[in-house]
Amino acid sequence: MDFIKKNKILLLPIILFVAVIVFYNVREYLASKEIYNPTYNNYQMNPKKYGVNEYSTLNISEEQMANIYFNRFRNQLFDNLNEAYNSINEEYRNKKFGSYDRFVEYANSINYSKLVMDKYAVTNCDDSKCYYIYDKNNNLYLFKIKTVMEYEIYLEDVY
Repeated sequence: MDFIKKNKILLLPIILFVAVIVFYNVREYLASKEIYNPTYNNYQMNPKKYGVNEYSTLNISEEQMANIYFNRFRNQLFDNLNEAYNSINEEYRNKKFGSYDRFVEYANSINYSKLVMDKYAVTNCDDSKCYYIYDKNNNLYLFKIKTVMEYEIYLEDVY
């Protein structure tokens, strides 16, 4: 007890130092538990680095694919009209528009703020898969899929 009374000035910083170390260790421990919990909202998974000729499989739902096809065509209408025009089935676009200039008029008349996928359906048509996609204005965009990301577009139901 005499030791404590004589060395009060030395003991106070030591106790403070030990308290700070304990505080930081407890904080780090709790933080590490939260970071590695997969249900934690800010959990980030570091992707595996793949070497040569390695790949990983990716599962995409029908809704995601419909969104990808629709958004790609919407971006073409906004950025590259020539590419959008060529994405439409040739026989169909000749009947519907006749010329590239009429297609440009059609594209300029579109309200891009409502050009958002609202609903979709997937069916088999002929020997391929067809995505029927409707925007907020209830306009139909029919994507006839040949292979992944290779398709023909129709702006109305032709099947």
